[in-house]
Amino acid sequence: MSDPVARRPRTAPDPRSTARWLALGVALLIAWGSLYPLEFRIPTPPEWHRRLALLTAHIHYRADLIANFLLYLPFGAVCRLSLGGAGRERRTALAAVFGSALSMLLELTQSLTPHRVTNVYDWIWNTAGASAGAIAAAMYLRIGERGTLRGLRHPRPPLVPASLLAIWLIGAFAPYVPAHRAASLGRLLATLQTSHALRAASACVALGTWWIIAECVRQIWRRPWVLPILAALIGLTALDQSLLGDERRSLEELLAWCVVPALTLLSMRWPRRTRAWITVAACVAVMIATNAWPTPRTAELGAFHWVPFSGTLLASRDYRPLLDTLFLEGALLWSLTIALRRASTAFWFAFLASVAVELARLWTPPHRAEITNPLLVVALLVAFTAARRHQAYADGGDVELGPAPERRCDG
Repeated sequence: MSDPVARRPRTAPDPRSTARWLALGVALLIAWGSLYPLEFRIPTPPEWHRRLALLTAHIHYRADLIANFLLYLPFGAVCRLSLGGAGRERRTALAAVFGSALSMLLELTQSLTPHRVTNVYDWIWNTAGASAGAIAAAMYLRIGERGTLRGLRHPRPPLVPASLLAIWLIGAFAPYVPAHRAASLGRLLATLQTSHALRAASACVALGTWWIIAECVRQIWRRPWVLPILAALIGLTALDQSLLGDERRSLEELLAWCVVPALTLLSMRWPRRTRAWITVAACVAVMIATNAWPTPRTAELGAFHWVPFSGTLLASRDYRPLLDTLFLEGALLWSLTIALRRASTAFWFAFLASVAVELARLWTPPHRAEITNPLLVVALLVAFTAARRHQAYADGGDVELGPAPERRCDG
C-alpha cells in the first residue's frame, strides 16, 4: 500500500517569500555600499559639531544625487512585491516607509564612520527612490488587472526582459539634465562627418547592444509592434544625445540604428532558441570588445581586487558602468537560459565567462580586475529565480497569449 503522503502534490514556493529574501539581499548590498570600509569610531565633540553643520549642507554632485535615488529604486520595487495583506495603497506606502527607514538607519550609522557624512538630502533622495520603486511595482501589478495593453504578448510584460530594458534606459539616458542649447542638425552631421573611420570594437558594442534591446522588445510586444517600439527607442536616443550635446554620437551607433531593425525584421519568424544563441554571441562579442580587444596587453600581471564594488560606486562614484555591466551580464544569463533550457547550466556558463573576463583584465592595464562582476552574476541568478516564481513566463516566450487575465500573485 502506497504512502498517501508521497502522493501529495508538491506545493509551489511562495513568490513573496522569495521576494523578501531578495529584498534582504538588496538591503545588505545598500548597507555595504553606504558603510564601506566598515570602520567605526565615536566622534569627538568637535567632530560632532562639524558633522551637525554638514547635516543640511547642499554640497552635492549630480551623480551622487542620482546614485542615491537609483540605489533605493530596486529595494522599493522588491519590497512592494514581497508584501501581502489588504490594501494596495497601504502596501505601496509601507514599502516606501521601509526604504525611508533603512536610509535613515544607515545615515545615522554613517555618523560613526570617519569616511562618510550624514546628510538629510541623501535621506530625502533615498526615500524618493524607494517610493518610486514601490509605485513602479504597484503600477506594473495593475497591468492585466485594471487595464490592458493590446500590443503585449502576455498579460503583463515579462519581468526579465522588461527589467533589462529598464536598466538600459536608466543608464542610456544619464545624466538626465538637458543642455542649455540643443545641438542643431548641421552640428550633428558635422560630428559624424569629422569622425574617424568605423572602429571594429565600437561597432561590435553598438550592434550587440541594440540587438539585445531589440530582443527584449520582441519578448514584450507582439510582432506588429516590435519595429515601431524599436524605432521609438532609437528616436528617443537620438533626441537625448542631441539635447544633452555630450558628443556621444558616432558612426558605429548610426550603423547599428540602420542594421539592427533590418535584422529584427528578417528574424521575425526564426525560432526563439536560434535568436537566443545570436544574443549569446552578441553578449560575448561585447564583453570581448569592451574588456580585452583592442586594448594592448602587457606582460606584467596586474592586481586583483577582492573588495566588491571597490572600483565602481565606492571609488569612482559613477553608476553607469555598473548599469552597463548589469545589462550585459543579465542579457547573457537570460539568453543562455533560453538557449540551454536550464537555468543552472546557464548560470555556470555566465559565471565562468565573467571570471574569464576579470582574469583577462589582469593583463589589460586600463581595466580593473574585480570580484564584483562574478558576484553580480550570482545576484542576477537570484533575481531571475524570484522573477520566475512570481511569473511563469518571466523569461518571455514565442506564444502570444494576449491580454487575458493572469493568475494574481499580488494578493
